[in-house]
Amino acid sequence: MNNKIRTNLYNQRVRLFWVLVSISILSLFVYIYAINAIARNVAVSQDLEKKMTNISTNFNSLEFKFIELRNKVTMELAYQHGFQEVKYPLYISKTRSSSLSFNTVKR
Repeated sequence: MNNKIRTNLYNQRVRLFWVLVSISILSLFVYIYAINAIARNVAVSQDLEKKMTNISTNFNSLEFKFIELRNKVTMELAYQHGFQEVKYPLYISKTRSSSLSFNTVKR
């Protein structure tokens, strides 16, 4: 009887050993995968920062060009391109009216 208990305990220890070895190997693979994922994410982040810097530089140059062109626009230039000053401008009121109206103007 004592021998049977020892054999049973030995079998449980062997199972526990292999379970711990399996968990250790699985943990090692998860650790390697996590390190790989972190390295890839850092590389992608650095690449995105470089692209963002390039786009920002391009945007700044376009903004300066826009300001330069906007400062060149004059009334004489607008008249040369066919624009005219409106004698009776139409405005939309920001206040709400208390009633509804039916538009009868046909276009």
